Amino acid sequence: MVNVLKWLGVLLLGIVLGYVLRDTGLSRVIDERRAEAVGTLASSYIASQTELDDRTDVKTVAGLQHIEVGVDQPAADVFRASGVGNTFLIRTAEGLVLFDTGLATQAAKHKRLLQEAAAGEITHIVLSHSHADHIGGTKFWLAEFPDATVVTHARFHEGQRYLKDLERHFWSRNRLLYTFMPEEPPDSGMNVYGGITPDIEVTEGAVYAFTLGGIRFEAIAAAGAEGDDNLVLWLPEQRLLFSGDFFGPLFPMVPNLFTLRGEKFRDPLAYVRSLDKLIALEPEIVLPSHFDPVSGGERIRQDMRRMRDATQFIHDQTVAGMNRGDSLWQLMRDIQLPPELALSQGHGKVSWNVRSIWEHYSTWFHFESTTELYPLQVRELYPDIAELAGGSQTLAARARQSLEAGEPEAALHWIELGLAGQPDHRELLQARLDALNQLLDRAYEQGSNYSETGWLKSRITATEAALAF
Repeated sequence: MVNVLKWLGVLLLGIVLGYVLRDTGLSRVIDERRAEAVGTLASSYIASQTELDDRTDVKTVAGLQHIEVGVDQPAADVFRASGVGNTFLIRTAEGLVLFDTGLATQAAKHKRLLQEAAAGEITHIVLSHSHADHIGGTKFWLAEFPDATVVTHARFHEGQRYLKDLERHFWSRNRLLYTFMPEEPPDSGMNVYGGITPDIEVTEGAVYAFTLGGIRFEAIAAAGAEGDDNLVLWLPEQRLLFSGDFFGPLFPMVPNLFTLRGEKFRDPLAYVRSLDKLIALEPEIVLPSHFDPVSGGERIRQDMRRMRDATQFIHDQTVAGMNRGDSLWQLMRDIQLPPELALSQGHGKVSWNVRSIWEHYSTWFHFESTTELYPLQVRELYPDIAELAGGSQTLAARARQSLEAGEPEAALHWIELGLAGQPDHRELLQARLDALNQLLDRAYEQGSNYSETGWLKSRITATEAALAF
């Protein structure tokens, strides 16, 4: 409580001073301190609402909310501000280079801590891709260093555009997975998403190189796992790779070719080509924009090769199955990584990638039913089907049989049929709760995929609320 009151005091002071000094350079500093106070409160609240489930026996994305904001020095003249996303500052004799700028709510604190660690002029801001947790602090830095050169992938502008155009659509989906999010996206101030205009755009397959203070920097366009606007930063003399989200938040992991929250599919073979490109660099240290740096050249190369070969394997097995005439659903069940290619599925998931690859190549029409072509969905017929099946009570009994047989997916189908006709049927709601809990337990046993567990938990909460009504 004392800390909360302290930060509220700082916030109020910042508001007053910011208004009084709004036409001076000092007002920017006041605005930053105010943003830091608000951001600290927001981060504390989010962490309090994000529990680390004791069923998780591997590192997952849930842990990001519990990383304390601070600064360390993972390599000579490299400073990292940690948090949900990392902000990196590289010091040279002629100025400072930033790589990624973190989440907007943590950006003001990142900026203050980094400037305390290494003061100087920011000459370049290199952004790995258009996601908010990687570009959120850019406006804070540009407010002080408006002449800094912003470097992005050539597809960054398009990524930022469609994420902004569909902001409310994606926001409502994200709130189901990340329940701590506010009801509405910010509509004013530095926290508003978008509005970043690159000065240098690096086309896919190209490299933008510059030298500052005797250090060579190479911004490499490397499309793949987090979209087609991925950019990494390579320091060849130091053999440092600032990877952003190129590997995803977990390294190594099954790539996230499909996002449960909803974004464009990622091209699997583009990612394989990008991995080949980065493997050839032979980095000694990888500095990702989530979690901690990874050291050891041989280990890094082995893990990158495993990610490349696993992605190629999933792709090739899916294509082979399509050519055999196997159904999508059969391939989602059957395709598994062999032991030598096993990777964390804490963010990407093999079965989801199979479907992503199928629909990336062959779209959503599966040549299984004419009804796929028309907007009348079978769910609209569920009440009539439920009546023909004998009503909600009969379907509840059938769902319970499926649950007892360890088939929660089948149970959910029976439950959804029954609830369509009688949405408050308590036995069906209880069966849905049991099915969701079975699926959640299985999800933790099979890799603790953060999106999957987040979705299941949101449905469990909604079902518990319906039962309590």
